[in-house]
Amino acid sequence: MRALVVLLALLAVACAPDIPPRFVLERDIDGLAYRRYQHVLDVEFLVPDNPAEGHTATYVRRGDSREALVFATAFVTVYERSSALTAAIREQLEELGTYEIDVVKRAGEWMWELRGEAPWLLWVSGRYLVKLGGPPGGEIPEELVDAYADLYPSDLDETGRAREGSASAGNIQSPDEEDEELDVPRSLREGAPR
Repeated sequence: MRALVVLLALLAVACAPDIPPRFVLERDIDGLAYRRYQHVLDVEFLVPDNPAEGHTATYVRRGDSREALVFATAFVTVYERSSALTAAIREQLEELGTYEIDVVKRAGEWMWELRGEAPWLLWVSGRYLVKLGGPPGGEIPEELVDAYADLYPSDLDETGRAREGSASAGNIQSPDEEDEELDVPRSLREGAPR
């Protein structure tokens, strides 16, 4: 039985898609034409003590007229560490006042959906934050969602929190909690040995 478990684990690793060297898909995706790559040092979601850099790809689908032109964007932020990343991103999303945010299931994965002028889908996968965008007033192409969800399986559950045991699970400590702990002697803190 143990040999079967090891064999299945090896097959899962062997069949898992490889993350591209520049973290985004630099190819056409089912009718979406790949247009350009950009490396970004100024990421959208800064996490204290967890450096990150971003990688973007732009895709386009041409229709019968100029109005039918569809642009889509993939933005993968690569953080140094995954621990508590979902909680850190979720906290920042909750502070956004310009979007309505829901947790939705797309491509078999739970994601945050941001609805505003343009649609966005975001999710955390280990130490990666994936953000896909569509045209203002439009939709994010399903083929783009499918491709990135296959590459970066979501750590989120149906509540928009990290699934138990996922790499990005954990709680973040707010600056207020840190300040309060500094004001209380170590021997008086909760959980201190007596």
